[in-house]
Amino acid sequence: MLIPAFTQGNQMDRNRKLMLSILTMLVLTSVIAIVDISINMQYKRPSGISVSGPRIGPGVGIVRVEGAIEMLSSGGAFGMRQGAEAIIDRLNEMEESSSIKAVVVRINSPGGTVAATQEIYQKLWRLRKKNIPLVASLGDVAASGGYYVASACNYIMANFGTITGSIGVIALSPNLKKLFEKLGIGMNVIKSGRYKDILSSFRDMSPEERELIQQMIDSSYRKFLKDVALGRNQNESDIAPIADGRVMSGDVALKYKIIDGLGTFEDAVDKARQMGNLPADSPVYDEAKSSLQQLLFSMQGLFGARNLYRYPAVDYENNYRVEYRWEP
Repeated sequence: MLIPAFTQGNQMDRNRKLMLSILTMLVLTSVIAIVDISINMQYKRPSGISVSGPRIGPGVGIVRVEGAIEMLSSGGAFGMRQGAEAIIDRLNEMEESSSIKAVVVRINSPGGTVAATQEIYQKLWRLRKKNIPLVASLGDVAASGGYYVASACNYIMANFGTITGSIGVIALSPNLKKLFEKLGIGMNVIKSGRYKDILSSFRDMSPEERELIQQMIDSSYRKFLKDVALGRNQNESDIAPIADGRVMSGDVALKYKIIDGLGTFEDAVDKARQMGNLPADSPVYDEAKSSLQQLLFSMQGLFGARNLYRYPAVDYENNYRVEYRWEP
């Protein structure tokens, strides 16, 4: 088939524009990388901590828990560490630094996977046992696993309108059986055991399978309730009546004593200074991202990186998800 000359020309123009865009991006990335390396060679820091404020010395460290809580060791753009392991790395810096006398954990998360949430909780608990004051500052949302993480801190502060609570566990799996039948689509399954395709989207769940999943949910829930009670210095029986998955605003959470006070991020920093016996003008150590890292993180969407705040309702690659997550 002959292709009109003007069609070929348009296609060539599009290809040239695409190649030019890619080359421009590569050149820009290379230039920023060279500048960043040059700056780091001249001004080396012992860790990834930067200071805001005129003074350097004993101060408050900031750790940020944002978006869905997942391990994501090297799942980010260009293999950069993120997720729970990056947060734990950050906490390790706090633990090893002689300048950090208190920590504010800024949380804006609906929760996430059980294992990742528990690892962050345990790391925070280790710092707490070392008598490093921990203040949780809750942002827009700190629900389910987000609240689980907060409960490891000595003091929890939320905004009046913060959405928090949602103490509970959930497992989701869509049932597309009727849709597939309507479309005339069948699924061939070859498995080594009767439960190997449990939570399959292509068939109904059997009563035995439901019981197995429920046992796993109940076990994770008991762990959630136990850890929250430990962190809050309360009995499990005191928390259980509201640990039914309900969400609540900051003022209601204060009424039920699952947080300690209402206030902003700045109020949380001031509280951390007070608990760490620091002066009011002591420095705040926040995360340091190089210019290259900031560029690459901003480019994640261009390379198909997933949104860390939500994930698709149908996820065939990760069908086995048991999560401490609030699902609005």
